[in-house]
Amino acid sequence: MIRSSALYISLIVSILIVLVCGSMLMIGYTYKMQERKQQRASILQSNVASGMEILLLERFRVDSLQKLSLFGTDHDSVALFKKAWGVYESATVKSWIGHDSLAKAFLIGSALNDTLKVLYLADEDRPMSISGKSLIKGTAYLPKSGIKAAYVESAGYNDRTLVYGKIKDSDRALPEPDPEIVKNLQMLFAAEPDQKISSATGNLRNLPDTVTNSFFHPVKWIRAGKKELLLSAIKASGNVIFSSDSLIVVNANASLDGVILLAPQVRIESNFRGSLQVIATDSVTVGDSVKLDYPSALLVLKKDTDKFQAKISIGKDAVISGQLFAWEKERSLLMPIISVGESSTIKGEVW
Repeated sequence: MIRSSALYISLIVSILIVLVCGSMLMIGYTYKMQERKQQRASILQSNVASGMEILLLERFRVDSLQKLSLFGTDHDSVALFKKAWGVYESATVKSWIGHDSLAKAFLIGSALNDTLKVLYLADEDRPMSISGKSLIKGTAYLPKSGIKAAYVESAGYNDRTLVYGKIKDSDRALPEPDPEIVKNLQMLFAAEPDQKISSATGNLRNLPDTVTNSFFHPVKWIRAGKKELLLSAIKASGNVIFSSDSLIVVNANASLDGVILLAPQVRIESNFRGSLQVIATDSVTVGDSVKLDYPSALLVLKKDTDKFQAKISIGKDAVISGQLFAWEKERSLLMPIISVGESSTIKGEVW
């Protein structure tokens, strides 16, 4: 004789067995899905890294979205895009497998062809003079007349060695900058709001406290027209251009990261910290104790018709990481100049 309670107990045990088995199957399924997800993530990361390597190739130049298969399989599709962004380049890469995707945006600088070349002075049939605590360490390209110690403001040269490195003869003119970069910079000044380069626009009346824009989106261009543009207590980063036909002033309380400033005159006030590119046709003035992180750039492109002296002026105790570039196409008596204040440091190239 079997009691009826045994059937009840058997039913409970059966339910427990079903729950345990179901839980184990669910755990196994979840683990398998998580393992596949991690595998897809690893493949996506590998594809993005491969796409970045392609974008870093100098010969790879594309101004429109390009999709390609890396290895000819079903899980290696990437979308690549690269365009000029000031003196640098912006690039984006995106990879996807089904509904999973991974994307990355970054800026590209150019590596130095000769890291030992520290100074190049055009040959104007006169020697270079050096004084004070100046130090030249590396290969210097100097006029054939050489280099000599000199007195400046009653101070002589404090060392016996004039150049710590090799001295080679320079040519009559400086090495030419990349014409493609100069052309792209000049195109920014000529761009109109309806052109591709400025597919999103804004103005001073609706300028928010925060302006952020991914490089996966069209460039956001904030135009002040003929008015002066004051960037104060504003946070801006990414694919953003601020422009004015007169003057842009950057206060110390502004937070700028990777943006471009475009105007005849740009003034960065003392104690500013950030990363930006300044492209001007007249002058760039940097106050004291300013710190510009890499990749930053201060550029003046003098127009051939201008009859004034274009200038980049940097105050005291400033640290600039990036590029200083003062350029004119045809040589004139009022050549662009770069002035660096006392105790300031330039980490990068000066042209």
